[in-house]
Amino acid sequence: MNTEAPASRPARAVAVVGGSRYLGAHLVGMLLRNDSVERVLAIDSVKPSPQHRRRMRDAEFVRLDPQSPRLQGILREANIDTVVHAGLHHTDFAPGGRAAVKESNIMGSMHVIAACRRAASVKRFVLISSTSVYGSSGVDPAMFSEDMAARRHSSGGIPLDHLSVEGYVRGMSRKRPDIDVTILRIPAILGLPEPTVVGELLLPSVAPVLAGYDPRIQLLHPQDALDALLHATLGATPGTYNIAADGVLTLTQAIRRAGHIPLPVMPATFKLAARLLSSQGLRDIGTSQLRYLRYGRTMDTTRMRTEFGFTPRYSTEEALQAYLVDSGAEPLVTRESVERKVAKAAALLPGPVAARLRAGVDTTLDELEAIGALSEPLEPDRIEEEAP
Repeated sequence: MNTEAPASRPARAVAVVGGSRYLGAHLVGMLLRNDSVERVLAIDSVKPSPQHRRRMRDAEFVRLDPQSPRLQGILREANIDTVVHAGLHHTDFAPGGRAAVKESNIMGSMHVIAACRRAASVKRFVLISSTSVYGSSGVDPAMFSEDMAARRHSSGGIPLDHLSVEGYVRGMSRKRPDIDVTILRIPAILGLPEPTVVGELLLPSVAPVLAGYDPRIQLLHPQDALDALLHATLGATPGTYNIAADGVLTLTQAIRRAGHIPLPVMPATFKLAARLLSSQGLRDIGTSQLRYLRYGRTMDTTRMRTEFGFTPRYSTEEALQAYLVDSGAEPLVTRESVERKVAKAAALLPGPVAARLRAGVDTTLDELEAIGALSEPLEPDRIEEEAP
């Protein structure tokens, strides 16, 4: 990570809304290790897990629904100068489905923002938004900069949630120009408890993808997300920033890096294929996520470096590789073992589908071999030696 000196007043007392979640809990722990921060409040409607509670160390935890009218009083009493809103859901895969996610994202955020606007002590507000606000379409630019808008606006879902919340934050800034506002737009972060579309497609040995499309994707390593969030919280230049890693992968490349096989399916049958081949997470995939699997999305991060003063440690490919290693999904297989398994599966499939499967396997094995993820078959004498 490479950061410039903070451009505005330092944070002394910080409240992290969504403090029981991965990013919020880890941020709380990082803030407590910073000598300039005197007080940290973690606020959430649910208790943190034991693991997250350890990360939060001795921070004060307030169990409170963000929609509670008590929030404003808590900010005032604790003389909070910086509020970090880390409570937005980034997918519809959360418990309760779309209705619960929308209620939390929209109504919860409105109450948090209103409480901050009325608390005179608050001088900085940081929002973790997402790059989904740019949407996905066939007329998108090669890369989205922060000044660009979606070429085709979503009629609902996570992108509209985040766009709405960003609008509420800007409205607060107009009424309280003394509050420095920073909005961080982040792409998929693999390895967090909250599942992502890309992460779900890296799990099954045969992953459905949309036939005729191979979307470009950018990722962000969890540590880079936390470092950027800490940088914003401690007083970096306010503004709206794309926070993403260098480099781009296609979805099929990512699936092959995991040692799995992308199987092209027609858009009309994608949800059916997801039910048959994938985990529970993809069964309720929304329209905006399907568009992402068709067209992808990449961001220009020039402003992140020049104005925000931040450079991620990990590239997109390195973030993916770190996830595969940490999750135990790093492939190490022999060509022969994979081909034997595929031959058995192909015998049960219709001819055209079996042919696509074999072609996908060949491409995947070639790519794994190129990055050194295929192991050599054991020699007969070594097999005898290693036999139990």
